[in-house]
Amino acid sequence: MRRIIFLTCLLLPLTLSGQDGVTLLRWAGPPGSRPGTYEEWISEHPYAPFGYTVGSIRYGDGRSGSVAILTESDLALHLTAELSQFTSDLQNEGYTVFCYSVTGGTPETLRTFLQQIYDADSIEGALFIGDLPVPWFEVYDFGGSLAEFPIDLFYMDLNGEWLDTINAGNGRYDGHVGEMKPEIYIGRITPNGTGVDTLVLRNYFFKNHNYRTEQLNLPKRALVFVDDDWVPWAWQWAYDVSRLFTDTTNYWDPETTRASLYRTRLDTTQTWVSVFAHSSPAVHQFYYNNYTQSDQYYASEYSTQNPPASFYNFFACSFCRYTQYGYGGGRAILNESYGLGAIGSTKTGSMLDFNYFYGPLGQESTIGQAYKHWFDCIYDSVGMSFDRLCWHYGMTLLGDPFLKPVGHSTGVAESPASSPSGNELSIKNNVAHRHVNMVLHLETPQEVRIALYDCVGRSARELTLKKLLAGTHDLTVELIDNSGRVLPNGVYLVKAMIGDRLLARKIVKID
Repeated sequence: MRRIIFLTCLLLPLTLSGQDGVTLLRWAGPPGSRPGTYEEWISEHPYAPFGYTVGSIRYGDGRSGSVAILTESDLALHLTAELSQFTSDLQNEGYTVFCYSVTGGTPETLRTFLQQIYDADSIEGALFIGDLPVPWFEVYDFGGSLAEFPIDLFYMDLNGEWLDTINAGNGRYDGHVGEMKPEIYIGRITPNGTGVDTLVLRNYFFKNHNYRTEQLNLPKRALVFVDDDWVPWAWQWAYDVSRLFTDTTNYWDPETTRASLYRTRLDTTQTWVSVFAHSSPAVHQFYYNNYTQSDQYYASEYSTQNPPASFYNFFACSFCRYTQYGYGGGRAILNESYGLGAIGSTKTGSMLDFNYFYGPLGQESTIGQAYKHWFDCIYDSVGMSFDRLCWHYGMTLLGDPFLKPVGHSTGVAESPASSPSGNELSIKNNVAHRHVNMVLHLETPQEVRIALYDCVGRSARELTLKKLLAGTHDLTVELIDNSGRVLPNGVYLVKAMIGDRLLARKIVKID
């Protein structure tokens, strides 16, 4: 097994020529399975007259711009408290939030509505919640076969022209011309077979609030898992991910990238997972034994295993095809405890040129902003050739697009002196040299984890403590990073996660 830890500061960028020659993804579903069709989808989701109701408007302080939330009306009635908390969180981060309950409509009427609120309110992005109209596209894909798939880029590009010429009037677009770059980004939360819709959505927004308030705080590291066909690109792609998290683990040996190892590595807590595998909405397929055998990781396991990871990039055929019942991307973000967001495709392709995506994420962009930037750069720097259209046009963003994978702590802010439970944290030496001494008082026995963050909210060091007894504890933490190197001078935050409560104190390190 070859396991590489990538540290961005130690690596030089690698350049791969001819990325359009990357091995193509293949459908890897059970024998006889296939993607669902537009006709099958529309027979179960017939168009109805379009209508909307203006919900709450939360005015932010202007530092983060404006966004929109569009919720299927039947679901909005059952998510009042969750949407109120969600929009309040966004408002606290500086957003002005426009909320709408939507009924019926076609892709065209919904796109027109988005154009109107984009023109009126200058929204930078929108979140779709529930069963909203799905636009479809068809193209003679790699190898000449006709592929049809959902395409959310239709909602992102608000002033380009979408054409229906191959089979005119069949409900699927097949051309895109004019100003094709996206004006906004779209995120989508569509349960569709991942559980009872209202229950999984309530749980999703509970996780979302906990993430924004640092109560759902996983180690800032990433897993990259590259199956056999893409070994030649594994180093480059892991380097791209390391622009987001310098602690990036890369597995790429053809004989060891198996489902059994993937399950094990998913149980290692991390914020981000990128997996490269032939797939279908129901399964990832991993080859071994010189490509003569394969084993599977099933989409349902993202629900049952409940991996401790918040975000996913699925370079995996059709795994985010949200029109497919029980689709894997939905299971990953709508599991019980951790999932929040995923990037993946509704067809056989996936995004290339990952540096355009991970670079902005590492600079504290939201996942939606980085996703739009990805498309912008491909149109501007590389050009959307026919091959790249076949790769990229099924891409979709699942989950809240306003989330930041690096976390939402944008500065050094202390918590109150004690939590409602009576636990207390105090620092003996707020101006420190090589270590910091603290006093932690616990009202009851608790599992405690201590972490250091720098002045812009990036993780500097994390250590896990065993369960501590009730009472007062003197603790000493060396001011070194996770690799044992002395931290540079500056302002840091000492955070103690005590059960589900977070306490934080500011320190200044000087030599």
